[in-house]
Formats: sequence, C-alpha cells, structure tokens
Amino acid sequence: MLTKTHLAIGCFFMVSFLPKVNHKVSYILLFFIATLLPNIDSLLSGSKSIFLAPLKLFFKKRGFLHSFTFCFAITGLLVWFWPIVALPFFLGYGIHLIVDSWTVEGIVPFWPIRSISKGRVRTGGSLEHTLFYIFVIVDVVAISLLFL
Repeated sequence: MLTKTHLAIGCFFMVSFLPKVNHKVSYILLFFIATLLPNIDSLLSGSKSIFLAPLKLFFKKRGFLHSFTFCFAITGLLVWFWPIVALPFFLGYGIHLIVDSWTVEGIVPFWPIRSISKGRVRTGGSLEHTLFYIFVIVDVVAISLLFL
C-alpha cells in the first residue's frame, strides 16, 4: 500500500482509541511513527549506500520487519521497559501489517514461517485509491465526532 493509504487507515484506528489515552500528543506521534516504520525495509532495499549494505542483508523487503514476529517482539520489550509507548506502537505497526496483508504482494505474518498472507489489492491501483478516499471521509467524520 502507499504511504497515504497507510496513514488514512491508521488514522481511523488512532482516533478510535484516542478518547481512552491520557498522553494524547505522544500517542499520536508514536502511532504515526510506528505506522510508517515497517516501510524502512523498502527504503533500505532501494538505497545504494555502502554504509547501509550490512542492514540490507538482514532486512529484506517485506521480510522480518513486515511480520507480526517483529511487532510482538518489540511490543513485548516496550511493555517491559517503556509501557507508555507500547499501545501506540502495537496499534500503528499492527495496522500497517494488516493493511499490507490485503495487497497482492502480501506479507509473511509469522516470520520465519514462509506462509504468505495476501489479498487482491494492487499497490497504487483503483481499489487502493477507493480505500484511501473512503478512509479519508471516515477519518473526517470520526475526528468531527471527537469535537462534538
């Protein structure tokens, strides 16, 4: 999925939990950072930098970083050492993975097990654009309801 679609879908879930959160600003920031974090593997795979070469060996595109294995491991560490960021991290990262599992490329949800979870949405295709616009409308409504 495109970044804008991840943000639009993520925003809906972020807003859904917002009334229950005490530290709203840090929650919002951490949620959006976690939503974008899985795509760091895409940035690494396209980089020509020799300094990033060792990282590219470990982080393949749609590999370990695009798995619930990584999400659960980091969330567990955050719960133990920095609990306040565990919820926004888990929600943002998990929503990103679920949305990417809807794509034709799919994800390997429980790395290193090789089974792939995939759907029918083509990245940048008409269905993705439709989902984006639907979630933008839903986001506007949900944010409006917060202030009423």
